[in-house]
Amino acid sequence: MKKVNIGLKDEIHSQAKIISVLKKTTLQEYLQEAIEAAVRKDHALLGKIRGEKEESA
Repeated sequence: MKKVNIGLKDEIHSQAKIISVLKKTTLQEYLQEAIEAAVRKDHALLGKIRGEKEESA
């Protein structure tokens, strides 16, 4: 597992922390799930990169 440091606006951090408590999870787990969902949503972009690399090779 990789560790990353990110900067969050105070309001986003506060809201994410409150939501994670309400969901009875850790902030780390909540953010992990949010990032995974964003990656799944944008996954098609990876195919575009792979296609560009294959065409130029």
